Parts: sequence; C-alpha cells; structure tokens
Amino acid sequence: MEKQPSSIIIYKRGGGYYADVTGHFGGGYSGAHAGDTPEEAALFALREEGRYIKTNPLGGTMHAPEEIRKAIETTRI
Repeated sequence: MEKQPSSIIIYKRGGGYYADVTGHFGGGYSGAHAGDTPEEAALFALREEGRYIKTNPLGGTMHAPEEIRKAIETTRI
C-alpha cells in the first residue's frame, strides 16, 4: 500500500468539537470527541498532530475552525 499524507479535520457539531483523522496508510477514525471548548480541541489537535502528521514522512494537513487555530497558536508559544 502506498503511503499518503495524513489529515486531521476538526469541526464544531452541537455544543462541542469533533475530529476525523487519517494516517499515512489510510487508517484513522472519524467522529471522535475532541473537546467542549476551543482550548480542549486545540490540545486534542496538537496531540493527534504528533501521532499522525509529524511521524508521517509525507507530512499532512490540519483543518480547524478559526477559534481552534488561534488556541493552537497560543498553546505553541
């Protein structure tokens, strides 16, 4: 099986945030609860980035709402 870039997609649904994640061999999961606040979802996204994107030689992408991207940048500093 050919490797592919990983992806993490965080989205708001109802009162919380959820995620779809795919790895470099096509594995992963969808609909996982990422948190109830943007900060919780940002920590979830950073943890999954380490597991799926940074360990993949092809890298990957992360898509998230603006409030989560802001929380990620605040957390990385």
